[in-house]
Amino acid sequence: MSAATLQNLEISAIVIASLSGLFGVYFVLFILAVWSTYRKINVASKRLRWVTIILFLDLLAHFITRSLGFARARLQDDSDHELLRWDIPLTVVGNVTTTFAGLVSDSLLVWRFHVIFDRKPWTLYIPGVAVVMNAFLCWSADAQHLEIYFNRPFYENTLLPVTLNITVAWGWFMFFNNTVLTGGILAKIMWINRRYGHVQGKATSGSLSYATVLRAIIESATVTWIGLLIYEIASLAPEGHVTTNLDVGYVMLDIIPIFFGISQALITARLGLSSHEHQHQRSSPSQTIALSNSSSSYQYQKRYSKPLDSLPMVKMTSSGLTGSGTDEGYAYEGETAVLGNQYAEPNHPYKWNPSEGVVVAV
Repeated sequence: MSAATLQNLEISAIVIASLSGLFGVYFVLFILAVWSTYRKINVASKRLRWVTIILFLDLLAHFITRSLGFARARLQDDSDHELLRWDIPLTVVGNVTTTFAGLVSDSLLVWRFHVIFDRKPWTLYIPGVAVVMNAFLCWSADAQHLEIYFNRPFYENTLLPVTLNITVAWGWFMFFNNTVLTGGILAKIMWINRRYGHVQGKATSGSLSYATVLRAIIESATVTWIGLLIYEIASLAPEGHVTTNLDVGYVMLDIIPIFFGISQALITARLGLSSHEHQHQRSSPSQTIALSNSSSSYQYQKRYSKPLDSLPMVKMTSSGLTGSGTDEGYAYEGETAVLGNQYAEPNHPYKWNPSEGVVVAV
């Protein structure tokens, strides 16, 4: 048995052991996410459920692919027949599923970023284009592995190092995108809760509750960011001394899709469970909540016509209530208030509809 074959077996064993543990955690979260959105009639819940199922099938294919890779490595066969018939196809499929998982995870993160930042167009198009470009960059590297069937010397001497460098660049670009999006979501959620307090209960401005911090961590896909951070650190480690494509970075590249799946399942489960909570609260005819702003607190009635946490936060103004100037506060789309002349900012995508008594999209 050659040194390269032994190294392939060792790395494959590490990959499958790590994948098995992480995939077990992800499977539990997947069941929770699907259950929390089950039998929901709104479009958002159905879309989230389908995204969750599609990503699960992708990660299941990734897990099966890496399991087959470990099974083939146990045969300790380093012949050309084994390489061309099994190793390259399994490598390509595993890389494609990794890239697709990253695309789905980042797309959901971009959407949450777009919603939390009041659905401004730039919050969707700029990060969305960056995510799609990064995915196609990595897919181009995945396709280069097929060159081995046409020109093996050119592939091994030229394309393989280029492919590995493109994959590392994909990871760094994704890490940069996730740092911006995750940091922005964390900052926005904590800033809103510090200034205006919680939507339910007495508003506070000086501290953050554990629930708020946990929600911020889930909403911002911090799990994905941590996985990418570990991957980038691993990619800087010394390469394998036998083959250049089997090293610590290769191990993290194989298990990082599960981090994408865990983040997506956590976001879906949180939104689904929040929907359950607010549907339970709808059993009471109305509920009094404090709307806090810089100058005063108002009491208004809230009707839960939609899942609260799935709705965008809307900046509201109220004039003539205090007799001096204009006060500002925040509300959610679908809220029912008794503030007679409450309305949204000019040119804002949501406005106050006095005839229906709710905040509606323009």
